[in-house]
Amino acid sequence: MPGVRGKRRARKCPLTAKSLLALATMGATVAIGTSIASCSSSDLPPVVTLRPIDGGPNYFADINPRSAWMDQHILLGAWLEQPLNATDVAYDRATGDNIYWNLAGSPAPTAACGGSPCRADYDVIRRGGMHVSAPDTDASRGSETVAYEGSDESDMQYGPGSDKWNKKYNDTKGGWNSCIPPQDKHGQCGYTVAGWYYSGVPASFGSLGYPIAHTVKHQGYGKGVLFWETTAQAAKFMRFSDILSADSYWMTDPGLDNVSQGGCALFPTSPVICKDYGGSGLTDAQRALPANYEYNVTRLEQLQALNGPPKPVIVDVETGCPGSNGICTTPPAMTAAAWHALIAGARGILWFQHNFGGPCFDFRSIIDGSNPASGKYNCQQTPGVTLHDMVVALTRFNKEVTSLNTVLLAPFADHYVTANGDVASMAKYSNGVYYVFAGSGRPGVPPRPDQKVTFQLAGSPNTSVTVLNEHRTLRVVNGEFTDTFANADTVHIYRVG
Repeated sequence: MPGVRGKRRARKCPLTAKSLLALATMGATVAIGTSIASCSSSDLPPVVTLRPIDGGPNYFADINPRSAWMDQHILLGAWLEQPLNATDVAYDRATGDNIYWNLAGSPAPTAACGGSPCRADYDVIRRGGMHVSAPDTDASRGSETVAYEGSDESDMQYGPGSDKWNKKYNDTKGGWNSCIPPQDKHGQCGYTVAGWYYSGVPASFGSLGYPIAHTVKHQGYGKGVLFWETTAQAAKFMRFSDILSADSYWMTDPGLDNVSQGGCALFPTSPVICKDYGGSGLTDAQRALPANYEYNVTRLEQLQALNGPPKPVIVDVETGCPGSNGICTTPPAMTAAAWHALIAGARGILWFQHNFGGPCFDFRSIIDGSNPASGKYNCQQTPGVTLHDMVVALTRFNKEVTSLNTVLLAPFADHYVTANGDVASMAKYSNGVYYVFAGSGRPGVPPRPDQKVTFQLAGSPNTSVTVLNEHRTLRVVNGEFTDTFANADTVHIYRVG
């Protein structure tokens, strides 16, 4: 049973916790934080189907009770952050981030850090109110550790295969050519590597540094899964992670213009753009769109569907200049990209906060952009936009998402809203109220400036919508209302009624 179909008449459904859990198993319930009133208050128009978030409301707790916190939050955090102390943790928490996706450095004293720790200990992270998907564990581990990190981009480093793996070579000389046979002799051992990080088998590879059995693991993938591998090859990688992610940085990576990447991914049937991988590919305008981050969700959902039930997806969004080419995103594009990911159904955002190019080379850009004493606090990442400006925009986004946490974890109201313009939209049904989220543009389709978009709501109500955080109210007449989207970075959120 894929969802709950709306009935023509309202009906009361005083559900117990047990019956809610049963409905969750069938894919029909509301998310954690959504009250039973969602089921019993308003009429559901007959075309509307309620669909649960990917994985369902108890996905993480069902794997491990320690991970239950994740079921109750949209997950917001930076990749490979390196907080050195409680002050740094406080900076990250102040942005509204709630989880570290991996950690750089070591909590043990090292020569590289002058005999001091290169990373805050887990108890410091816990006391600071943060959680972590951890790369390791030690005696200080506690409730902050809700998941563990596996390999990174094993699809690209090792290829889609089950050949043997020379882990000792990998650990001393790097991942390239550590398959047996090596990659330059057509060896491929990505499944072997990802499988070991996920299951600890074979045990002969040694300790992973974190628990394996019945714990949540996250492994991120890359362009192999998103573009280059066959559907069957890419789908197999989804088996080795409880949280799905794969990175492509549409705003800053011109390589995504190529027909073998964004071209055929976004327009597979186009006789011009794809043309059986012999077409023109994307223009820069078609590629550098916040709306394209929708693809990073839908591709993984399609792949996972070949394996079984849905799993939560998180989406990598760059905060600055991730490539050596020096191309940087802007704060409005960054937050619009993150909204498009959530509109597509993502359960969280992974901020890629490293700047490998541009004028503000940095591995801790969120911390440095939060700390007025940092020499990079006022570094202009793009003309007139400092690292601190980026942090301000990221914080505003995080706070807005957190204020809508219950809504974003509530069921999707499929078929509730349609739009006549170049926008991506989603509807949610929370506590008896509909919410509509809309972002300008569609994957590969740059929106017109100042486009007017008309939305049609199922059931043709005569009511109003409040545009959240904009101090505006719009009239709904016979189920229709119209709004303006200034540019590709525009996102509006509406509460109906």
